[in-house]
Amino acid sequence: MHLNDLRALVSSTRRTYDESAEAYVRTTGTLDLFPGLDHELDRFYAALPGKSVLDLGCGAGRDAEYLIGRGATVVAGDLSEELLRHTRYRCAAAGAVLCDLLALPLAAGAFDGVWACASVLHLPGETHPHVFSEIHRVLAPGGVAAISLKEGDGEGWARSVRMPSPRWFSLRRPEAVVEELAAVGFVSAQVWPSGRGDWFVVEARKDYRPSHSSGLVPGST
Repeated sequence: MHLNDLRALVSSTRRTYDESAEAYVRTTGTLDLFPGLDHELDRFYAALPGKSVLDLGCGAGRDAEYLIGRGATVVAGDLSEELLRHTRYRCAAAGAVLCDLLALPLAAGAFDGVWACASVLHLPGETHPHVFSEIHRVLAPGGVAAISLKEGDGEGWARSVRMPSPRWFSLRRPEAVVEELAAVGFVSAQVWPSGRGDWFVVEARKDYRPSHSSGLVPGST
């Protein structure tokens, strides 16, 4: 995908979430709508070496609220200012930052964990290694990333029951995701099934040793 097309995709995604924020909150705002998600959050939190967490693609603060309840110190990041407004109201204890997954405005080594629930899949698959590199960069040594994706092949614009407007979805094979995470410096990657059909979660840890890997810069193909 050409860089201009990628920028247009990101802008379209931001606009969709800003314009449909109220509908998105209604259809995704509580854990009971997503069987097994509380167990995924518990497993992620239990694996952390500390308490600082970046909720990357936080939506309206559902998962940030849960993690704060468990004792985490959470920074909530999202592309949509409207969704961040909901998060600030719901999770007064969380920091909030407007961010693009391709260029996180956050310091290296700042977090013990990055929780990326159903966010990375809204970018083209060719950019995922770069996103994984950004996640790796902001993690402290020994930090844990948990990234949920949908299994399958292919990508493109699609509608879902949760949103009135189309969004980009990139379906992924778990083994390919594990390889990409290893390539940017993650270790101990493990794939977990979810309670939600063909969704899966990959958990991976940043090595305690210094890493000399570099991220892939998105460009054209």
